[in-house]
Amino acid sequence: MLPGKEQELLRTVIELYVAEGKPVSSRAVLDAGGHALSTASIRSYMASLERRGLLAKPHTSAGRVPTDAAYRLYVDELVERQPGWDEIAGRWRVAMRDEARDPSDIMMHTSRFLGEVSKNFAVVYGSLVRESRVNRIRLVGLDAPRVLVVVNLMPEHERATILRLDRSFPEDVLDRAAAYINRAITGKTLDEAKVVLDSLVRDNVTDEGIITREISINRETIFSDPPAVELFFEERGHLLEQPELSDPKNLQLILRLLHNKEYLTSILSNRLLDGTQVTIGEENDDDALKPFSLVTAGYRMGVANGVLGIIGPTRMRYDVALSLVGCVSRELRAMGEEYF
Repeated sequence: MLPGKEQELLRTVIELYVAEGKPVSSRAVLDAGGHALSTASIRSYMASLERRGLLAKPHTSAGRVPTDAAYRLYVDELVERQPGWDEIAGRWRVAMRDEARDPSDIMMHTSRFLGEVSKNFAVVYGSLVRESRVNRIRLVGLDAPRVLVVVNLMPEHERATILRLDRSFPEDVLDRAAAYINRAITGKTLDEAKVVLDSLVRDNVTDEGIITREISINRETIFSDPPAVELFFEERGHLLEQPELSDPKNLQLILRLLHNKEYLTSILSNRLLDGTQVTIGEENDDDALKPFSLVTAGYRMGVANGVLGIIGPTRMRYDVALSLVGCVSRELRAMGEEYF
């Protein structure tokens, strides 16, 4: 624990550096106000913080910048104070209740909101646990004798499978076959639909029956469960405006995250599902994240649970990031209890 004066001064240095992105001088600390100290005293305190490994000098004559250890102290202090941003989260909740009902839709809108407000890379990862039901199927003739089988599920999801038949059928026959199947399976769970399909093909030698039989034979593929995991992210160029990404190595690392959903999902799946979690720079196990910080919060929303978060340079507004992920996580839980 730092002495009170050093802690206050360190907080000022961090906030100035986050705002300006430039090494902080003793004169800048003095001009910021709030410290009844001379520039000589401020330099002495800054030298002490440097010896403690909390500040560093990029160049001999430059001011000082916070280290990962300094950000850790700052974040721990923020967590104890539990900053809130309930007004902004409330506006987001109203917008979501007007526009979104499906969990996937809400996850997508959440990532957009986090990215736009934080000006950083935002992610929402979730595992959807739900029992899908068949809404309807459509049969679309392709180049003979192939047919596109489109299955619409509830909650909203669509899967398309190309099926090869023994011979081609006119569109009106395909329409009748689809209507015949829909009368039997609409509203059924995927497992129930598979059982019903098997019974439909018995002793049915019509063209509709022949098509239904082929669909039944391939029912495990056509009526397979929708993806269990979804990932939404919002970037909108915010990160590319950050001075830290003028370093080609850092830019390459963040682009690797942006364009590899499987890789990003593997990182997020190991985050805490209860409460907030902040990993700063070298605290990240993954090498690609070491120049960055990751602020996440677990959430549960009806059939979905996972983590939402913000990825940005270690020089980020941690007060904003913690407030956002904490408030939005709580709002998602409230929406889940109300709608799902």
